[in-house]
Amino acid sequence: MRALWTGRLQFSLFDFPVKIYSATQANDLSLNLLHAPCQSKIKYEKRCPVHGPVLEGELTKGYEYEAGKFVTLSEAELEALAPKTQRTLQILFFVEQPALEPLLFDTPYYLAPDGPLAAEAFGNLREAMRPSGKYGIGQMVMNRKQHLVALWVKENALVVSTLRYDHELRDAAQLDEVNGGIKKNKEGIQMAAALIDKHTRKFRAKNFKDGYQEKLLALIKAKVAKLQAAAQMKEVEKTATYASPVSGNGGAVRRGMEKAPPVTKKPRRKTGTEEE
Repeated sequence: MRALWTGRLQFSLFDFPVKIYSATQANDLSLNLLHAPCQSKIKYEKRCPVHGPVLEGELTKGYEYEAGKFVTLSEAELEALAPKTQRTLQILFFVEQPALEPLLFDTPYYLAPDGPLAAEAFGNLREAMRPSGKYGIGQMVMNRKQHLVALWVKENALVVSTLRYDHELRDAAQLDEVNGGIKKNKEGIQMAAALIDKHTRKFRAKNFKDGYQEKLLALIKAKVAKLQAAAQMKEVEKTATYASPVSGNGGAVRRGMEKAPPVTKKPRRKTGTEEE
């Protein structure tokens, strides 16, 4: 796998180089938008509604503070705002697992030591964290943005996941439908609890598949096979045409015969025995 980020993990006396890899992969099939009559792929160009197509060097970034009004920001200004420490994953403290609600977790990555000299420090930290079951809470910079992260052990790797900031989460109290006015009764609650207990089992992600993607892939494979079979049949017919007597050597002989002048029969001379 290709590392997405390299830097140093720092926690108290620990300071060693690490690499970060993506822990997920996108398996969704990508469909292109085509022009139906000719099946050419549609292209999009950057256009100004006033001046038409624009060059890459003519682009800048801006924030729309009022409808149709923008304040522009240069790359130098944006670069100056970026955190200075961009190659450090700083672990600040540890928390018990229940302290982090699932809504906070965003994008997971695998963290590995960068080089043999870092392996021992990595292994010591990993094995110290394993029995504790705690999350390390820290900060790091990726793509100019400072992220809040959580660190924990998974098998032989460490997982670092970006966390959403509190202001990025919506408060469930904003849902009028679930706050107050919902009727409930003891019997219904007991029945639901019994059903939950009855249907409780171990979760195995590998037992679940994306049915739509599987059907889409099967449909695409069938269509591709049909197109390939048609192309192969066309090639076979083309080869058979070249090898036929009409178009091959036999065809040349036949064409030669067709071009040859007709054979005329010589008149027979009369003999004495033939009647006049």
